[in-house]
Amino acid sequence: MTVGRHGHGGREAVIVRVAGEIDDETSGQVRAAYAEAFAAGRPTVVVDLTGVTLLASFGIADLLLARRSATSTGTELRLVVGENPRVLRPLHLTGVADVLGLCRDLDEALTGEPGSRAG
Repeated sequence: MTVGRHGHGGREAVIVRVAGEIDDETSGQVRAAYAEAFAAGRPTVVVDLTGVTLLASFGIADLLLARRSATSTGTELRLVVGENPRVLRPLHLTGVADVLGLCRDLDEALTGEPGSRAG
């Protein structure tokens, strides 16, 4: 699993790119990346999950904790999922997709345009 954190110019966003498996072994790394992103103090944190190959229950729990952090810090959290069934399926099966801001691509996540939200 790889995790990268990037500021995004004038868009006032921090982008966290996660690739590989998010499970009990990698969950700590992912949580640390989310915490760093929220600590940056930007109004938007974008989590790019398009490279995720497994989203286990630990990863879903981490996303819910990230949502809680976003709410408590007044930060907008947006998830880029594209058409990745390895992310979409578990999010929909657990009902979590309904409470998270899912986006098809990075542009949509950065602009906040809901026109083509992932579903």
